Amino acid sequence: MTHLIDGHNLIGSGLVPGIHLQDPDDEERLLQWLRARRAPAGAAEMIVFFDSGAAGGLGPVPTVGRAAPASGGVMARYCRPGEEADDAIVAYLSRQRQPGQFTVVTNDSELAHRVRFAGANVVTAAHFTRRLTRSTAARRPHSPDRPAAAPERPLPGVSDPAFADIQASFLEAEKAARLKLRAGDLDPAVLAGYVESNNPELARQAAALLGRVGGPAAVEPLRGALVHSDAGVRAAAALALSTLGGDAALQDLIERLTEDDNSMVREAAAQALGRIGDRRAGPALETAGRSDRRSKVRKAAQAALAQIRARRG
Repeated sequence: MTHLIDGHNLIGSGLVPGIHLQDPDDEERLLQWLRARRAPAGAAEMIVFFDSGAAGGLGPVPTVGRAAPASGGVMARYCRPGEEADDAIVAYLSRQRQPGQFTVVTNDSELAHRVRFAGANVVTAAHFTRRLTRSTAARRPHSPDRPAAAPERPLPGVSDPAFADIQASFLEAEKAARLKLRAGDLDPAVLAGYVESNNPELARQAAALLGRVGGPAAVEPLRGALVHSDAGVRAAAALALSTLGGDAALQDLIERLTEDDNSMVREAAAQALGRIGDRRAGPALETAGRSDRRSKVRKAAQAALAQIRARRG
């Protein structure tokens, strides 16, 4: 399994000793730290993605916009100007035939949502550095009177038994929902209840299915899901509402675009508004297309605005 590492996020976690974002050579020092530990630990290949123009790395950045050659099993990928590491990681995963063979290392909850949606695995910086450090130490020579450290378990994937207690209810509900869907007897009322679940995975799945089979009765449950505590549920609800058409949720989607603190939700709201095609969303999309702080949201808003204008033309 290959690890895709959110480089500046790992540095900013404070878990890599002696390396800080303010250091002019923080990227290179992180690469050296990883190489020194990867080989003794027998770890998988690593690709480290670095933002362009980040606060760290004040010195010149080599090979901007492309991957630097691998050394010691660790490759660096420096983003183009204006490109962000999280977007580059998701784009990389979208090109892979088997995204489940990749594990992304990040503490960024929004990136984690996007990575799981793409089919890959996620581990936190703490889990990754702890495993890497302990595995390295376990392979060092040890004195006869001191037993070697127990080998660390492999990083768990999304189907690992360690996650059984977290995912059991979602998996059972998803299985039942899919069986009903194939039988053509999916109950929108049941799905509407799932949308309110405290299990984010279950709520996301239910929201997506409601958009496909819920009909007009699904609008109100999905509007309620636009304020769910989980950003992934809010994004799924926005996209689901766009498949139902109509303007009942127009103002709710505009609010998500202009007020939500999660860029994934704002991006989904922009896409939904473009699909609905109501010109009353134009001013909000114009503002987001100019001034949203995330490039992916600006692009989504600009594309949505173009969709609306094309319909009017």
